[in-house]
Amino acid sequence: MTCVRTTRVLRYPWVDLFNLVLDVTSYPAFVPHCREVRLLSRQMAGRGKTVIVSRMCVGFSLFEVSYANQTTADPNERKICVEALDGPLRFLDAVWTFEPRDESRTQVQFLVDYEFSNPVFATVGSRVFGTMFDKIVDAFERRAAQLFSARNATDARQGRNWAPPGSQAINAD
Repeated sequence: MTCVRTTRVLRYPWVDLFNLVLDVTSYPAFVPHCREVRLLSRQMAGRGKTVIVSRMCVGFSLFEVSYANQTTADPNERKICVEALDGPLRFLDAVWTFEPRDESRTQVQFLVDYEFSNPVFATVGSRVFGTMFDKIVDAFERRAAQLFSARNATDARQGRNWAPPGSQAINAD
């Protein structure tokens, strides 16, 4: 079993970061080693929750892993949970939490716990996954800078929040 935990304060509102993490189909554009994400379903659940089922392909060089996962986003708790549903992993659980520090800064915590079911995959895959998960918050921080830095001041004054294409923004009410 491997556990990776990263905590960082980012200079963006929690709702923008929450929506960025929830935009799973954009991951191949900026998440290290993420090669493809196919959206299988997206639905609203009780109390404003969003549940996404997707198939993700990650890899490094010739090593490639594909697995389905379920992402459950709860804006009331400011939390996004990801659970692997199949694939070569015995389990993969990831949790993102977003704790506002003020109107424009958020403490983001990313915790991922995983284990491969096959010892051969464990030997090779743990290096790839370890590298990927160690750098994932860095990748999201760079993506946030690309998307939000130029428009933060204008949008904050006008009360608008960023949302992934084809979705509705979660508001910070």
